[in-house]
Amino acid sequence: MSDDAPDVAAAVARGVRLFNLGRYMGAHEIWEESWRAADGDDRGFLEALVQLAAGLHLRTRRGGMRGAEHLLSQSLATLEDFRPAHHGVDVDRLVTEFGVYVDWVREVKRPHKLLDARRIPRLRSAPASR
Repeated sequence: MSDDAPDVAAAVARGVRLFNLGRYMGAHEIWEESWRAADGDDRGFLEALVQLAAGLHLRTRRGGMRGAEHLLSQSLATLEDFRPAHHGVDVDRLVTEFGVYVDWVREVKRPHKLLDARRIPRLRSAPASR
């Protein structure tokens, strides 16, 4: 890795910690900064994480419904290419659990409510064997 290349694994890990605390914009900012400097597969993966965090921020903090659903769906479509795991993230589980969440969002057709936060999946570490 060159001096100016991002440490993608470290950025992913920092963002995951914030994401799992419900600090979606903080995770978004970390992943976006790394995405701007990344290349290759890392760019696509980081872009998908940026969209995931932005979609949840839009839904939970800004009341956006259609925009959030669109961002979340785009993220999941891109993440399909990174199964089963990438940079320590269990992408299989992420896509499966967030797919269920997006289906639920489409079904309820209403803005986010406080108790809805319990439905939002967390990002998990990939099993060691992957």
